[in-house]
Amino acid sequence: MLSSAIMDTVSDVSDLYGLPRDEFVPARRDLAKRLRADGDSAAATRVEKLPKPTTAAWLVNTLVRRDPGLIDDLADLGAELREAHAKADGARLRDLAKRRAALLGSLIAAAGDDLSEPITRELADMFTTAIADEKAAETLRAGRLASVRDLAVEDTWPGLSIAPSTTAKPEAKPKARRSALAEAKAAVKEAEAQRTEADRAVSAAEEAVTQAEDRVRELNAALDEAEHAELEARRTLQTARRDAKSAERTAGLAWRRLQQVEAD
Repeated sequence: MLSSAIMDTVSDVSDLYGLPRDEFVPARRDLAKRLRADGDSAAATRVEKLPKPTTAAWLVNTLVRRDPGLIDDLADLGAELREAHAKADGARLRDLAKRRAALLGSLIAAAGDDLSEPITRELADMFTTAIADEKAAETLRAGRLASVRDLAVEDTWPGLSIAPSTTAKPEAKPKARRSALAEAKAAVKEAEAQRTEADRAVSAAEEAVTQAEDRVRELNAALDEAEHAELEARRTLQTARRDAKSAERTAGLAWRRLQQVEAD
């Protein structure tokens, strides 16, 4: 059995992967601080390495919590498909293939609206893998996915291995190998998460550049309009000045004419 401390940490990690994505990083930091304050530096270090879920993984984790019935349907269909494959039941396999396509559509639709093609593709990969593999379905059902890669590995804690019971007596070499493998998997997940975040940062920067370019175009158009208005105003001013001078000359002539008439 796992110790109560480990079980509490598993529960905390599950809660962590159920949070909105923008709350994940600060919550991960708080959990690591609490574990370190409680004297569990090893668990704190592992928590700090937990990768932030991709958007698709977060959508799946949310769906698992919101609509577990759909995940039950996924697992049941996977079991039926494996049974039909084992029996080489062609007719049943064809029927199940149609059900599989329909279920995938329902799962993706339930996961979110107006999804981009990459997110939709990752969701389809996750659900397809979970239908095909019973263990992957169990991992998906746990609701702690960081990316589709989590469904292809044994460890169901992203980047955080669960320690074995003290009654277990694994051999030294396999244990060391498992530890190295777990660390390597964690490193891959962390790198993948960082790559995803970097891609997101690039997209955000590109969008900011586009918005800035649009704003520059708007300002240039406004500047052109203002310069045109200034030019028209100057032309109007020149015309008004000429008319004023002409009126002044006319008034002067009329005044002199009046003086001449009065003198006569």
